[in-house]
This record gives sequence, C-alpha cells and structure tokens, in this order.
Amino acid sequence: MNDAHRAPLTEEYTAAMLATEAANRDRVTALVAAGGGSGDLVAHVAALRLYLRVPHFLTEWITDRPVRADVASALALDIVAMKLVDDLMDDDSGLDRVELACLALHLHLTALRELCRLSHDAQAVADLLQRDFTTICAGQIRTKRHRARTLDEWRAHARTYGATFLGCYGSLAALAGRLPRALAPARAFAEAFGTVITIADDLTDYARDGERDGNLGHLLRTRAVTPAQVVSLLERLRARAHAAIREQPASRALAPVVDLYTDDVLDRLVPPHVPRPPGPPPPRRP
Repeated sequence: MNDAHRAPLTEEYTAAMLATEAANRDRVTALVAAGGGSGDLVAHVAALRLYLRVPHFLTEWITDRPVRADVASALALDIVAMKLVDDLMDDDSGLDRVELACLALHLHLTALRELCRLSHDAQAVADLLQRDFTTICAGQIRTKRHRARTLDEWRAHARTYGATFLGCYGSLAALAGRLPRALAPARAFAEAFGTVITIADDLTDYARDGERDGNLGHLLRTRAVTPAQVVSLLERLRARAHAAIREQPASRALAPVVDLYTDDVLDRLVPPHVPRPPGPPPPRRP
C-alpha cells in the first residue's frame, strides 16, 4: 500500500538506535532492581522496547554525543516511570501495586533531577512538566468518563494522553540539550509521532486487551469511523512529522523512522479493523 513512502533504516542507524535502547534498558532495570523491584517488575521493564527506544528519536536534534546519551537516559527514566503509573491505574499487569507506585516515583524524581541539571534551567523544566502533565492528567480523567464516539472525539482525547505526552518529552529533550531553536520542531515531531503511536496502541489493544468503548478499532468495526478517515489522519500526521524534521538538518535521519511506523499502522494494523461487506447469501438447497 505504501511502498512509495518506505525507506528502510540503514544498518548504521539501526545499530545506534538499538544501542540506545540497550543502554536505557540496562540503566532502568538496574535502578528498578536496586530500588527493591521484584524479578517480575524488572522483566516487565526490560520488555518495554519502544519506551526505551523512543528517547533515541526524541534526541535526534542533539549533535553532541555525550550530551545526547545523557538526555536519552534521563528521558527513558521518566517515560518508564509514567508507564508504571499507567500500569498502576489500569491494574491489569499482575504486578505489585506498591512496587509500581514506589519505583515510578523513584524513577521520576531521578529523571527530574537529571533533566534540571542538564538543561541549566530547572524552572523551565518544572514549568513544562507542570503544564503538560496537567493536560495529560485531566485528559485521562475525561477519557475514562466520556468515551469517544466519533473520530473528532477520539482525536480530542488522543491530543491529551498521546500527543501532549510525547510532545512533552520532545520539548524536554530540546531543553536538556540546551537547543532553544529545536524546541518548536522537536515538539511538533513528537506530537505527530506520538499520535501515530497512540493509533497503533488503540488498534492493538482492541484484540489484545479486549478494549471496546472509545477504542479506535471498535469505532472502525462499528462504522462510526471510516477507514478513509483513519488513513487521512495518518497521512496528515506523517506530513507534520516530516515538516518538523526538515526544520533541523541534524534530525533528517528521522524521516525513515516516521515512514516505518506510519506504514506499519497502515499496512498491518488498520486492515483487520475494516468491516468486510456481507458476502453473497449461501446457495439454497434443492
């Protein structure tokens, strides 16, 4: 469907991306274990591949390699911390809730200290987190109370818990990397990419976790949303991400990443949720 967009990641980029993911995994799991986390929790964190990988994308604007590694590490700590909070709220992971709460707080505070140090502007970091997580938390509450019934309603919810969430970390990457010029494009990229990931999560959760009310897959299957609407949304998100990437030459390697993830949603995740037209009636018996 989308071969015209697809440009595979180079071996060099893939190796660097996986190295960042592995370094983040090693550090986060070590902190979880040292903080009293069980073997099950350590294994759970180690399996959070995209959460550990996405800091590599968000720090693409940072050209100083040691600084980039430090920022990616700090982002990974906080992103995993928020994932543990999400697990705590959903209460479906089978993990100890006290461990989830305590280790999430520990990782968050450690990340906050590091981000403030790296940015040289603790007030800016604190202001950003306060503003964005006010939006995220209010959005999570609203999403649970008022399930989406249309694509516009779904997008309004996704802007809070998807776009704003990753957008916050895009902004944090630019702040911690001390790159004021990258603030706007890093944020724009992260918001668009975060929405693509949110679409992927919703479509996956339909089958994996049985989500229905407000789930985008359910809206597709009940024809409240059309496949053409979802395809159009994904292509607009792709275009926004590419436009943000073009603003900063250092981030050009992100273009194939955007296409890889967007095409995966279009080619693999959307089709199973497209209602099939009813087939012809069975032949009548003589």
